Amino acid sequence: MLLQFLHGGSSSPAQTLANGRQSSLLRSPDFVRLVGHIWTRLTQNLWRPRLSHYPVIKILTACILLLSACETTIEIDPPDYDPELNITSNFTPDSIWAARVAKTIPIGELGDTTSVFLDDATVTIYRDDVLVARLTHDGGEDGWYESPRMRTPRTNTPYRMVVEAPGMPSASAISMAPLPPNILTAEVTKLDTFSSSMLDSQYLVSFSLADNPGLNYYSFSIFLAFPADESPTSSEFTVHELAMIHNSQRWYCSFSDVLNPIDSSPAEDEFCTIGILSDRSSDGQVQDFDITVDLFSDFEDELDANLVLFVMALSPEYVEHRSAIEEHENFDGFGQPANLYTNFEGGRGIFAGYSTHYRILDLADTE
Repeated sequence: MLLQFLHGGSSSPAQTLANGRQSSLLRSPDFVRLVGHIWTRLTQNLWRPRLSHYPVIKILTACILLLSACETTIEIDPPDYDPELNITSNFTPDSIWAARVAKTIPIGELGDTTSVFLDDATVTIYRDDVLVARLTHDGGEDGWYESPRMRTPRTNTPYRMVVEAPGMPSASAISMAPLPPNILTAEVTKLDTFSSSMLDSQYLVSFSLADNPGLNYYSFSIFLAFPADESPTSSEFTVHELAMIHNSQRWYCSFSDVLNPIDSSPAEDEFCTIGILSDRSSDGQVQDFDITVDLFSDFEDELDANLVLFVMALSPEYVEHRSAIEEHENFDGFGQPANLYTNFEGGRGIFAGYSTHYRILDLADTE
């Protein structure tokens, strides 16, 4: 019967006779064991995986084991966190002393920032260990402190800010506002070319800077300003920041490039709203600049419209802090995130000086 089943057909008469003669063998214990062994091998072959699929099954089995291991829950107690003072004070001789005082918080409390700003801090300014200003809280909720006596910084003078608050270590930092930039000449010329994206006019702003002694950092921007209510006597102005075409290797579009300059040609389609440079390679020399800007045709018809060239001289601390902010904003989630620069000892934040100079350029003179 087993042979008939394996061969897939009925037995012939000769086979039937032969089977009858072998009936005694079919009943013997040895032959029964032989048949059982054959049947076992047949059923094993039916379920045995093919050789080509065997590595896949091993991989699937390993994945199942790994996934089952991911279900294990491990509880980790975070370490105790001690908050630090976090201060922001960018000062200039054109404004009174001011600062914003807050405290750091652990990452688990980022959703609740109601108690970040402090209103009970003591903020003092020293020059050569002599107290020159004491800042007081303005009564608001944003941790803002300013000089009630309208004290202002001086240029080229080192200052030290000291901040103290109950329950936290004191923090201090040193910086100074550099000498203001010296704009020797500045003029604007209307070009015959037009912007490639729209038929907007292009203007060339040419200016020269007299470099101050030592290592200096500068930034410049160009703004369009016109009276808010179209009145010649209006004191309110609408201001638009203009995009500058980056076509020179002498200045950069980011603070990071100024700190780590790379010899490369500017991109043809690169536009900047701020230009940054240092005088590493031109210390003490007069620097000339030709900056091309696009002006929307809608703004050309504005009455009493002017361009404003705004130049800043920056302390090294200011440049370092802005560079760290750029790296943090450009972080894409891969690699090591940027650490924000701080010059405070015993705390975090920035205490940095800068000074400014500007020129107003009348667009009517270019017609």
